[in-house]
Amino acid sequence: MSFPIKHLTYQKIGQIADEFLAKYHPKLLLPIPIEEIAENKLNLKILEEMDLKKNYDVDGFLTSDLENIFIDFNLYMNFENRTKFTIAHELGHFVLHGELFKKLSINSVETLNTLTSKITDEEYSWLEYQAYSFASQVLVPKKALFEEIVKRLGKIPQLETPEVLATIAQDLLDVFQVSGEVILRRLQKEGIVKSNS
Repeated sequence: MSFPIKHLTYQKIGQIADEFLAKYHPKLLLPIPIEEIAENKLNLKILEEMDLKKNYDVDGFLTSDLENIFIDFNLYMNFENRTKFTIAHELGHFVLHGELFKKLSINSVETLNTLTSKITDEEYSWLEYQAYSFASQVLVPKKALFEEIVKRLGKIPQLETPEVLATIAQDLLDVFQVSGEVILRRLQKEGIVKSNS
């Protein structure tokens, strides 16, 4: 079975992320309250499930009725930034792939695993890439990222080595409350830091 998955560019996903924030968090106060947006604005239930990561190698998943996000209990209780990213990632599926998810009958982690048998590896890679891109651009919006860098450096550097931004890296992590990997990828994608690839 094959599903039509639009191949959205990183920039297009950024536009969708910006529209999402304009609608659900227009003041852009940081850090982005992604859990509150999911629960209070989109009426999604965030439910913790024991051993999701341990038993299924899954941090979280969105159900096909688009009503629930399940999160690994240990992740939820112990890793706040990772939990926020997982919620944002699942909201990426909600926003970008909602119609597709409705056709998949995912209502438990067991049925989530049938997803990989229903779509090709390439389609699965596109789904995950797009949700990851959405999550990183919602949690670290371009406008806010540029503002925070200018506050600290007085300018937006271009194609620097990561070490050039080492002095402000911890500030950025604290402001956005995401992992260093997410910040680094955002800096690379915006052309501020050289990409290794």
